[in-house]
Amino acid sequence: MNRVLHQEEIDAMVHATRGASDNATTDQRTIRPCTFRQSGQLAGEQVRAIGGLLEPFARNLAQSLGAYLSVPFEVKLASVEQLAYGEFLERVPEVTYMVSFLVSPINTAAAMQIDNSLVFPLIDILLGGTGECQELAREVSEIEEQIMEDVAKNICRELAAVFVPLETKLQLEGRESPAQIQRFLAPPEKTLCVSFEIKLANKQGMLNLIFPVAVSNPLLRKLCSAVPSSVTRVTTRSTCRLKERMLECSFPAALDLTSIELSIQELLALSPGKVFSLAVPAKKPASLVVAGREVFEATPVRHARQRAAQIRERLIVSEEEKRP
Repeated sequence: MNRVLHQEEIDAMVHATRGASDNATTDQRTIRPCTFRQSGQLAGEQVRAIGGLLEPFARNLAQSLGAYLSVPFEVKLASVEQLAYGEFLERVPEVTYMVSFLVSPINTAAAMQIDNSLVFPLIDILLGGTGECQELAREVSEIEEQIMEDVAKNICRELAAVFVPLETKLQLEGRESPAQIQRFLAPPEKTLCVSFEIKLANKQGMLNLIFPVAVSNPLLRKLCSAVPSSVTRVTTRSTCRLKERMLECSFPAALDLTSIELSIQELLALSPGKVFSLAVPAKKPASLVVAGREVFEATPVRHARQRAAQIRERLIVSEEEKRP
């Protein structure tokens, strides 16, 4: 005889079916595409640390060049990012002003690029004008280069002042020609690009500092060690996720008698069925070795039909032994 279900029983079955479907959906792992071009990008703490280092440079540069030029001069930190040198070249005009400076004690060159929309107003002001001139799409002449050299030295001096606590010195080398700009670094090489927005005599443009990896990585390490707040903090959520992943990992474990040395003659004398003395007391416990490290003292035992190890006490490992 077929049983007739009541409405409450039907609702309970529907609810149970939906719950199972929801659980199945929840258990599915989310797969996200990996972009290798974004690997090694700056963390938020690193960006804030660099900003904290270079914001005083922006303020000091505004005061220094403002007094030197006797005009209002504004400098604002715009961005801190890591990108390939080829991507940086795509952002700047083909005709631009760029100088290099030597970073010591790393002995590697970095660069500074200034838009022409700022270069020619700067030259006009230094020659007695008001800075109200049109942007020229050409290279600076030899005379203009000598005039801009004083401005570049002023910028380099203010930049070197903020790097003094990091025991790093900067020394201006000279202007880079268009061909030298293209060959300054390999296009795929990663660089640390720090951009500043400058306003001068109703003109606006960008000043970019380019640090290759050979310079930026040591500076970031020094900066993170010097500024406690720049140390990357692992969030509680990521810690729990890492712990869950670690619980799924497998590590090789073995019950061994360590510190046993045998001569070649003794090894050559071994044969099947022969009992060989290890010169170890029978009551001495073995060592439970996990991933190549002795962790516990343990005794061989039997668990049902399986071999097992009974943990006795934890072994004390020195700091030198912990090092790989």
